[in-house]
Amino acid sequence: MHESHPPGAAARPSDAPFLAGDGEMAQLMRDLDWSRTPVGPVETWPQSLRTAVGVCLASRHPIEIWWGPEYARFYNDAYRPILGATKHPQFLGRPGRECWSEIWDVIGPMLDGVRATGQATWSEDFQLILSRNGYLEETYFTFSYAPVLIEDGTIGGIFCACTETTARVLSDRRLRALRALGAQSAAAAMVSVEATCARSVSTLAESSADVPFALLYLIEPGGAEARLAAAEGLAPGSPASPERVALAGGDVVWPLAEVARTRRCLRLDTPAARFGALPGGPWPEPSREAVVLPLARAGQAALQGFLVVGASPRRALDAAYGDFFELAASHIATTISGARAYQEERVRAGERAELLAREQAALAEAERHRSRLETLFTQAPAGICVLRGPEHVFELANPRYLELIGNRDVVGKRLRDALPEAEQVVVPLLDRVYETGEPFFGNEFPVSIERGGEVEERFFNFIYQSIYDAGGRVEGVAVLAFEVTDQVRARRRAEQLAHALAVTNQDLDQFAYVASHDLKAPLRGIASLSEWIEEGLADKMNDEARQQMRMLRGRVHRLEALIEGILSYSRAGRIRDKASLVDVGAVAAECVELLAPPPEARIVIVDGMPTLLAERVPLQQVFMHLIGNALKHARRADPVIEIACADAGDFHDLTVKDNGPGIPAQFQERIWGIFQTLEARDKLEGTGIGLSVVKKIVETRGGRVALESAPYAGATFHVYWPKRPRVAS
Repeated sequence: MHESHPPGAAARPSDAPFLAGDGEMAQLMRDLDWSRTPVGPVETWPQSLRTAVGVCLASRHPIEIWWGPEYARFYNDAYRPILGATKHPQFLGRPGRECWSEIWDVIGPMLDGVRATGQATWSEDFQLILSRNGYLEETYFTFSYAPVLIEDGTIGGIFCACTETTARVLSDRRLRALRALGAQSAAAAMVSVEATCARSVSTLAESSADVPFALLYLIEPGGAEARLAAAEGLAPGSPASPERVALAGGDVVWPLAEVARTRRCLRLDTPAARFGALPGGPWPEPSREAVVLPLARAGQAALQGFLVVGASPRRALDAAYGDFFELAASHIATTISGARAYQEERVRAGERAELLAREQAALAEAERHRSRLETLFTQAPAGICVLRGPEHVFELANPRYLELIGNRDVVGKRLRDALPEAEQVVVPLLDRVYETGEPFFGNEFPVSIERGGEVEERFFNFIYQSIYDAGGRVEGVAVLAFEVTDQVRARRRAEQLAHALAVTNQDLDQFAYVASHDLKAPLRGIASLSEWIEEGLADKMNDEARQQMRMLRGRVHRLEALIEGILSYSRAGRIRDKASLVDVGAVAAECVELLAPPPEARIVIVDGMPTLLAERVPLQQVFMHLIGNALKHARRADPVIEIACADAGDFHDLTVKDNGPGIPAQFQERIWGIFQTLEARDKLEGTGIGLSVVKKIVETRGGRVALESAPYAGATFHVYWPKRPRVAS
């Protein structure tokens, strides 16, 4: 056994080997004074918590543990970036509500559900609005909540393996918007420039989470001003969307003149004093930033116009976001160029050489656009590749994809040649997508991959999406993949631990039953033998001998009560009955009748006791222990006990009040512990288990207990029983 260290001291590695490690979180956990947290000192932690924390710290996958009824928080180094700039390290060991107050209405019920039912959850690309970097932020996560059982069979905490998928979700969403814009180019030659502008801006604004508002200004002939050609999110002619903007002199609203001069996009704040509150898209907050982008006409030096877009108030305007806006502007500029070229060609009868030059410029623009898209793929956090033809030949593979397959040289090779170990699993799926055009979604899909000379089973989330040529025929398959091997293995490990704990709890139940039976039998024999001896030697025993025999039987009965109390305590949190409607007043009256108080005791049950959907026997146990304690510790000839109920929001406040000697403040927390008594057992019979059973019954049903008392002023025991209790189905 390790020597305990003084309260408030840091945990030594020898005392807590499960906190070993060189990472930041292992060091922080060793340095933290856990006695000041809801978890309590390290030396009091149950083995299940120690095991779960050890798994958490050793994993390179983001893991968070919520412990106890307040969901005190543990997390590892891989989880640390999720906390952003404002939530670390002050919330380590603190209740979850303190750290994640902005989403507690969402994840709190999820955690409560796992704690109540013992059933794990799975959430994929789940949206959470976090405040971790100084503003409300749109984020997405894939995570699982799994229960962690402690030694008595109750749920001590919740194990969460998670992955932030924000970058992928936003990338997918923005790529869909860019594809929709790209589709406008094919139809540009069939409609007017005005219709093209309206269609393009409308299509872009459909992604309102990324584009809360959009304005498109075209430069008028002569270049002196620009006119509003299309608007979404803002009504034309509003303070932020004037119909015309002069390009000479100072900028009144949007800095179009400066963008025309520099030919570069310009990012700017959008203060409400200047524009009023600008649309925030689907979010309640107004947009705080905007970007003004030049629309360059392909093949010519002159600008066509400007695109003004608002940024989401719940996303930082980072490089990826800026690239999205620039690609959108490039699409729109190309589309407008196509519409103008078609109109000009219809007006002019001649100008073949010029048309050819424009086509070449358009091709150059398309190539530039393709290059930008390829850059976007290269920088994407997901593995992306493009496979061409029925043989699935690698045309493009970004660095992340190459990393997933062991950094092989695959471009220009058939997949069956580049990844022979995965051919039998992957090729049939690709064939099906290529032949049917229907996408395939893989979730935690097992694939054998060779890395470092060894073939190992890995798990992936991926999408196979068909690619079409200009004639509408499938010409290839695009692949978007994420590796989730660590997540799958962590969940399986958690499931194994949960199963092992369940088996251990069954063994403990059997041991407790057998031990109690084997202990009670000889105790009853001792009591009976003492009675026979006393009867057989009645004429030879003096008063002192008879008193000693009575003391012997008293100690036997006390030991029997202690064994029964320990069994009651071990079962209080795990054995659940069917719920039914229970008249609390009637239950209290039955308990009074069963306890048979002395005639001088007065017990009052106040009118207005509620009817609960609850388990009858556990509720009866609560009242039996509280009323019995009040009678046992009365110490006066006229004991009075009052049983009442008050409303406490989500709880019924059931109270048992007495006029006894009261309980000093320094002992009020101690009385709820197992084997705790305030009187020596030779002065007042008791096992010290009753109140601990009350506390355990109430807390495992979602409630809590409390005590109000002062010396010589009686005591009031509060039982806060939930109006919507957690009961076994």
